[in-house]
Amino acid sequence: MNSPGPPVRSGNVSEWLERALQLFRVTLLKCLPLATVAMLCPWVPAFYWIATGHKLGYELPKDLTYWVLYVIAAVLTLFIASAVMLQQRSIALGVAFSAPTSLAAAARRLPALVATWVLANLSVAVGFMLLFLPGLFLSVCYLVLVPVVLFERHNPYMTLVRCVLLVRAQWWKILAALVIMLLVMLVGVIALGVLVQILATLLGGQGPAFEAIFAAGSVAICAVALAMLSALMLTLHSALASSSA
Repeated sequence: MNSPGPPVRSGNVSEWLERALQLFRVTLLKCLPLATVAMLCPWVPAFYWIATGHKLGYELPKDLTYWVLYVIAAVLTLFIASAVMLQQRSIALGVAFSAPTSLAAAARRLPALVATWVLANLSVAVGFMLLFLPGLFLSVCYLVLVPVVLFERHNPYMTLVRCVLLVRAQWWKILAALVIMLLVMLVGVIALGVLVQILATLLGGQGPAFEAIFAAGSVAICAVALAMLSALMLTLHSALASSSA
């Protein structure tokens, strides 16, 4: 598989963001159902914990079932998020995969994606424990990890090397693009907070209706953020892979 759409050859941050937001706008409605499911997956362990009569707190649960569900939920989130990216790519190419087609394509790369994701998290953790800066450097480099796994063919170790080789020359620009995109997402979160406060006032305080609205709004904004971040990843991979060719 190749990078999505016409390659973005410029190393201009504003052009990357413009292209990513354009891809996000064009693909949002098509990708939103899968993105919403992806954002519901991390709640599975919490639902189990509450259903078994426990309360969520700051202490980590000492329950094997909880942690099994946690791992399954993490893998499912990664799996469905990669399917969202495949949908965005297909729309950019004018093909428009359906959700089942995207999930089937993502399933074929899931073992490699999980192995690479685990190795990436271990390397980032070691980097942060050593001097912090290596962890930060790798975190930014791995922003293109999912598209590299999906659209290129490398073993997990070489995938991480490929990410570093792609990103290192443009690291500061990519960090700037990521920070700007996160600030855009933060504005959305603040807007949600204001809306929730207004609804709480209208509903006369907290209650079941307020909690349901808050939960639905949180999942929705996380799904939108996932689609936005995925579009940025695709755009950066396209630009970096084209410039390195």
